[in-house]
Amino acid sequence: MKFLSVVVLLVMAPSFVWGQLCNRNYDKRVATIHQGARNQEGLKPRLVLTGSSTIRRWAQTDSLFPQFDVVNAGFGGSCFADLWRLRDTLIYALQPRVLLIYEGDNDLYDGTPQDEIVVWAGLLLEDIALRLPKTQVVVIAPKASAARYHLANSYRELSDKLRMAAMMHGASWVDFWNVQHHSNGTLRTELFADDRLHLNDLGYEVWARELWRQLPWLKPNP
Repeated sequence: MKFLSVVVLLVMAPSFVWGQLCNRNYDKRVATIHQGARNQEGLKPRLVLTGSSTIRRWAQTDSLFPQFDVVNAGFGGSCFADLWRLRDTLIYALQPRVLLIYEGDNDLYDGTPQDEIVVWAGLLLEDIALRLPKTQVVVIAPKASAARYHLANSYRELSDKLRMAAMMHGASWVDFWNVQHHSNGTLRTELFADDRLHLNDLGYEVWARELWRQLPWLKPNP
């Protein structure tokens, strides 16, 4: 329960102030997510993807994982604390067999200290491990992007801390940083949309191939 104690102190502290991205109202998006889940036949195990707009904008995930009923529960602008707050409706109510989580990107850009981000992540992963012990959880590292590349070193530091938190709670870890760069270390800018932040179709194709390479158990059967 050490994570819970720390989080309570953080929430109660007067200095705990949200930035411009985190802590939005996501009610409309949550309603859309649940409507889509209700329309599924429920004949296959469920895979839920959740996290910020990098997940929300990942189109056609159902064709990438045809062995699952796929729910894209991404909600744009979100942070780890938002997913913690909405965990009952975006995770537990959907009862995933596999859960992919992408957060941390907005948290860091929004000015949340790294250690605070890791506290929220650890609290969430600990809760999932207790309440959904049979669910296979995958944590995705914060991605590289041209728009936020000035924070690249901080993103890599955060990824190291999140990887340790994932391992501590029995979750799988996936990192796309290397495949988003050329062999000379420069960013593959062709993988991004015009906003230089979100991935384009090619970027998501690279993600899918690398996800299957790192976690071959997620690759559809031939």
